[in-house]
Amino acid sequence: MNYEELVTAYETDVQFPEVSGMEHLDMLMTRSEIARIEPHLSAALRERVLQADKQLLSRARQFYDAIQTIADLASWRRSELTPITHWWWYLDVLAHLPVSLDTATPRPALQLIHDADTEDIYAVEGDQALNV
Repeated sequence: MNYEELVTAYETDVQFPEVSGMEHLDMLMTRSEIARIEPHLSAALRERVLQADKQLLSRARQFYDAIQTIADLASWRRSELTPITHWWWYLDVLAHLPVSLDTATPRPALQLIHDADTEDIYAVEGDQALNV
């Protein structure tokens, strides 16, 4: 799949929060693949990813609700050693934040995850996995 096709697939996925949890897990894997190739994306493709990310964030609860019926994201993250920079794998955390996500000017999801706990249990150094 080329860069354009990958971004288009992600954009399409975030438009349908009502599909199965398996399809959402595939969407998260697609987003991780985009993160891997992100340095090679054009400015236009990066902007499209940002817009899709905003949709994902604004519907975090819906996506998480579907995923939790088939998978435990916290266990998945631990087994895959998912870095905190891959915030999309933390929908379970984002879905439970006591804040309204302003997708017009969202703060970085990493900061939202960090802010979710006043004891800073989500704070990590570098590319470590969260233990949530």
